[in-house]
Amino acid sequence: MRTNDEADRKFGKNLKWFILIPATLILVIAIVLFIIFREQIFYNRIDYTVQKYVPSEEMLAGIEEEGYIPSYMYSKTKEILIRKQGTSPYILSWYFLPGQLESMKPGQSQYLEATDQILLLRLYVAQGEKKSAKTLLKAIEKDFTDDNGNMVGHRSISEISAISDSAPKNAYVPELEDPLLTAGVSLEANCAYLRALLEYYSKWGTPEDWSRIEELAALIYSDGQFLYDRVFDPLQPIAILAGLEDSQAFLDANPEIIEAYPTLMLAALDLQAFRMLAEADEKYQPMYEDALVLVEGGLLTEEVPLFSLAFSEESGGYVFYIGEEAEVQLVPSLKTMLHLAEVGELPKESLAWIKEQIFNSGYLYERYDIISGKPTSEIEATEAYGLVLQIAAVSGDTDLYLRTLSRLERSLATLDSSAAKYLIFRGVEKKRNMITAKDNLQTMLGMQ
Repeated sequence: MRTNDEADRKFGKNLKWFILIPATLILVIAIVLFIIFREQIFYNRIDYTVQKYVPSEEMLAGIEEEGYIPSYMYSKTKEILIRKQGTSPYILSWYFLPGQLESMKPGQSQYLEATDQILLLRLYVAQGEKKSAKTLLKAIEKDFTDDNGNMVGHRSISEISAISDSAPKNAYVPELEDPLLTAGVSLEANCAYLRALLEYYSKWGTPEDWSRIEELAALIYSDGQFLYDRVFDPLQPIAILAGLEDSQAFLDANPEIIEAYPTLMLAALDLQAFRMLAEADEKYQPMYEDALVLVEGGLLTEEVPLFSLAFSEESGGYVFYIGEEAEVQLVPSLKTMLHLAEVGELPKESLAWIKEQIFNSGYLYERYDIISGKPTSEIEATEAYGLVLQIAAVSGDTDLYLRTLSRLERSLATLDSSAAKYLIFRGVEKKRNMITAKDNLQTMLGMQ
């Protein structure tokens, strides 16, 4: 016969389970709803096509045969240019490798370039690394945007509070810095970031990400006009002053500049990004069409089918070159060609010119004569090979792709003793080498 105490204990035990089971279910449901809300699982994303130019099996076989190991290149790039430099989540612009003598100390840039971070973001997206992509995206928004939402071209390490105490790790070598670093607003960074956001959004995007995409698009192109972020001064040896959101305000504040015109860099206009926008919403079709007209109009000649450096409507059209010599810079021209190739509009003459350089000369140099098309520089343009790999992959040109891999192999570190083994390097004076983020990231994008 049960006592009252036994009945009370049984009732209390049953009551505990009666409360615990519903509470557990409520907690599980809350967690599931939180994950659904956070990850926007049921969010119906705006639809558009993200073109993927995956190298063919023959191209991939060539990568292996030539000694490239993309996975090692990827991890080694992050190790040397991020982890060892204390700049996470950002990638350092370049690192000067130590030499064989004790006196040959390593060195580094003191800047972080916006376009390098954006290339890294695109690589994370391509490889499906959501956590890394999301972390970098949030950091870029915090440290590389101005009050109006525009991207700035670069930031000094010392200006970024999260990493200013831990970097730089090595001596600063100012003579190796890019003389055309964009200090202020950068149309190129705006367009590159728009492209990266569109690729990110297609996989993991949220309504807030789409709002940012629309905000950025409006900053790039408004009322039928692209953002002119630079001033062209034909009287200056280096004639394009960079980073100006309001060119007129700059000119008003600098009356000593007698002749100068608002300008944009032709290579900044990412046609693929604009095409994706136009597919998502027809209101962006004029943006794509106007950009295509501008870019196609920058072709120099059929005989020298490279592209103008910039466009300045007020100065009468295209800026073919800067400085005193009539020579075109190869890397900006190749970026323009890649943008055209991605939307199927690369002139056959331009592709033929690239193939002639790769197959016959075997070298890509920094500058070429605007009339003859002959190289005017003896300095190899290392970044150019990664761009050509991408052009070849987009164009489906296996021969060009494989030959470019072979030519680039000269700059692939293969010695076991090298700190940069598996990476692309540049030779600099006194038999010293440096590695840059853009050389390696562009190459890796060409191998995706």
